[in-house]
Amino acid sequence: MGWKLNDLTARIGAPEAMIFGLSGYVFRGQGTQHVLYQGFAGDGEGSGVLHELWWSSEGWHHTNLTAQASATPIANAPSGYTFEGLPDGAQQHVVYQGFVPGQGDDGHVHEIWWDEDDKHHNDLTKKAHAQPTLGDPFGYEFLGQHIMYEGDDHHIHWLRWDIDNGWQHTDLFGFPTTMDAPLALQGPTAYGFAAQGTHHVLYIGTDNHVHELWRDSQTWHHNNLTLAARAPLASDLATGFTDEAERAQFVHYRGTDGHIHQLHWVNGAWQWLDMTANFGGPLASSGAVPTGYLFPADGTLHVNYLGADGHIHEYWRDVFGWHHNDLTAATGAPLALSNPTAYAFAAQSTQHVMFVSEDHHVIELFWVPG
Repeated sequence: MGWKLNDLTARIGAPEAMIFGLSGYVFRGQGTQHVLYQGFAGDGEGSGVLHELWWSSEGWHHTNLTAQASATPIANAPSGYTFEGLPDGAQQHVVYQGFVPGQGDDGHVHEIWWDEDDKHHNDLTKKAHAQPTLGDPFGYEFLGQHIMYEGDDHHIHWLRWDIDNGWQHTDLFGFPTTMDAPLALQGPTAYGFAAQGTHHVLYIGTDNHVHELWRDSQTWHHNNLTLAARAPLASDLATGFTDEAERAQFVHYRGTDGHIHQLHWVNGAWQWLDMTANFGGPLASSGAVPTGYLFPADGTLHVNYLGADGHIHEYWRDVFGWHHNDLTAATGAPLALSNPTAYAFAAQSTQHVMFVSEDHHVIELFWVPG
């Protein structure tokens, strides 16, 4: 049936969204979908309230996470993930930088986490005695729980949860194998590579190169991906994902030329591809951060970004190669104000792309098989 449009804010009467960005994910254990965002207070200001839109077989619902967890207000954008490798049941987690009304960002990494029983709030900076954060933290599950962030020293810092000792803090620039890494200009994103059993943390250095801090079974290492792939300079944050069947990694970013660039790792080497020049599509919007995912049902790869025209665009790859698609034009969607978040929902064989529109609504573009 192709791509469809759903205005989630209008559908369920949820609060309007700030344009800082969304975080979306699938909770496999419960067969649910989740989208997190900060509310909009008007006059360009965020409300400090962290909201959740979640889907079950009964449809979409809204939850005020800040109120339910009695949590510290959120400063900017959230990062959500599931933690399903637990003996006593799966959990959901969202991490964010806190905000003190009348003062500003508190420089602390906060989390709201919940299981079947209740919602809870933690100040992880205090718990782990960690370096203050400058920007938004990034959380993910890969052989445990992990949170990456840029500290006020412009180092990349790692918070990890240990079942015996709780939350632990590490400065990733503090290893002999990472001491040549430059200071961070824009904070990190991260992913796990199951085929290799490795962690990969991406950030933009002060040289405008895409840098990678990666961890094997021994220690952390540093790699300059821009030099390794002979790629153009980056202007905005890079994101990555893996194709485990192909044993490949994909990293995408907006270059200083406004193009969407891809760094592709396979057979031990990084390669560069200018997706805009090769496959069409408009220049990316200033501040654009692309997001990508694998769609196993069709064996396709997808990369979404906010174009300079206010449209959500997609590059997608099948057995014939890469293609460009204007999802806004295909669905008649309103213009976008935020970067998209996107994921595949394997249980339904569907794809989902979410963004904040001009009227501060959360818009879902979803693809269903036909």
